[in-house]
Amino acid sequence: MDSFSQIMTRLRRISIILLTISSFIGVFRGARLINDAWFPEVLFPFPEEKIADSLFSNYTILGWILLSLVGLFGLVTLFCTLLRKKIYPYLIIIQGIFISFLSLTHLLYSSFSPIHLFTIPIGVSTIVIGVMQTPREF
Repeated sequence: MDSFSQIMTRLRRISIILLTISSFIGVFRGARLINDAWFPEVLFPFPEEKIADSLFSNYTILGWILLSLVGLFGLVTLFCTLLRKKIYPYLIIIQGIFISFLSLTHLLYSSFSPIHLFTIPIGVSTIVIGVMQTPREF
């Protein structure tokens, strides 16, 4: 293998790891937000005053958005990456944009949380890794 294909293989592996982490976080966090409306969490309840000040009426809508944009779309992107579909670098970039946008809006809306030390670098690095894997046809 030449060095270019080794670099691309390494980037693909890193993107698979990042997509796996972000997708499962999106699925579990989205499902928890959806279920919190019906079964309130005892350990870490979501504050009602935070959702009352936002444009959402309850956490269920926010949970469905998170589940679909980060969780399910991330799993689709992960499968396209594993199958080496032609559009997978662009899907990786879109996934990174979703993660970064949702993390930054959460940061602006509800102030800093330790989870931002984890999600913002994942979003930015996912975008960078996706850009590095795009074909150089332009």
